Amino acid sequence: MASSLALTACGGADMEAASSGGDATVAEQSQGAVADRRIIVYLTPSQQLYGVKDGKSTLIAERASAPSVSPDGSQVVFAKLPSSWNVGEPVKSAELHLYKASNGKTERLTTGHDDQSPSWTPDGKSILFQSKLRSGLASFWRVKANGKNLMQVTNRSTSLATDPAYVPAPVSNTPVQWGPNQRRIIVYLAPQTTTTTEVRVMKLDAQDNVASAYSLGQGTSPAWTEEGNVRFQREENGQLVDVEVSVQ
Repeated sequence: MASSLALTACGGADMEAASSGGDATVAEQSQGAVADRRIIVYLTPSQQLYGVKDGKSTLIAERASAPSVSPDGSQVVFAKLPSSWNVGEPVKSAELHLYKASNGKTERLTTGHDDQSPSWTPDGKSILFQSKLRSGLASFWRVKANGKNLMQVTNRSTSLATDPAYVPAPVSNTPVQWGPNQRRIIVYLAPQTTTTTEVRVMKLDAQDNVASAYSLGQGTSPAWTEEGNVRFQREENGQLVDVEVSVQ
């Protein structure tokens, strides 16, 4: 779970307004939201989540993590840590909450587990997140934006990390990245050993179920290109080289 500060913005809003609530760095920026639905949120080093409107910061939640703005810019989902948690402590439990810009209210979506790292599906109808306590294996889960239809996405047919069907979860604090074409492919880093990481691609079908999952090899810092390829870095002969792989 991230403990570093983060800023998420929609609609290309003025970043100077966001800085009025404290030090923050840009973590993500999405374009295309209409002006009256624009949300700017930022997370402070003490895990306080703020929203910015008309140049004024408003506290949304204490002990928050990993805010993710909906594709239309009208809602923010985030992980809420328990009131007993203090900065620097390991995260043993977390719940997903949803903040709506239209009424300024926050609703709880999940409860009782370690639900972390939420990410909206491209259609804005569902939220993909990670949990280990729900099944015993670190896996992806999905829930509708209204809190209904909770469903395990990966590792539904296995209970062992050694099973060939096991799909590793991302490295801690690594957000998923939806591909530009059909926006159904996720790139993430999965741990191989204590010193190396692996770039993996997971393709989802129209119902956001796993259609395929495979590795592109060892690497780091993966990102999509406009052409729908994956570009990442790999160490070869003691030097980092850029690698680009087509996954179409």
